[in-house]
Amino acid sequence: MYKWLVVAASSLLTFVCLIVFKDSQVLATASVIFFGALILFASWSWEHFIVYVTLFVTAIFMEILSVRVGLWSYGNPALFGIPLWIPFVWANSALFVIELKELYDGRKARRS
Repeated sequence: MYKWLVVAASSLLTFVCLIVFKDSQVLATASVIFFGALILFASWSWEHFIVYVTLFVTAIFMEILSVRVGLWSYGNPALFGIPLWIPFVWANSALFVIELKELYDGRKARRS
């Protein structure tokens, strides 16, 4: 339960920090990195680390491509049309979804 609490709180606080630091790329990115590190530490495994890095890299390419072809744009781009914090948010979200699934699987197994 401790792990799930850290992951859920970190995910929520990531969103809150993005709102609070919306005008500062540096503070927004630093807070997202900090909470991503907490999530990764609380749910540490090499598989989670590989998912984090893979989604981080994939997010960079997908976001840049999406901006370049005109699917959307950001009001405060920092690098290649995207905010610095975007790939970290994608990677943090992946860990949140993994933990949510593990929580669901654990509760489902206890009911069986």
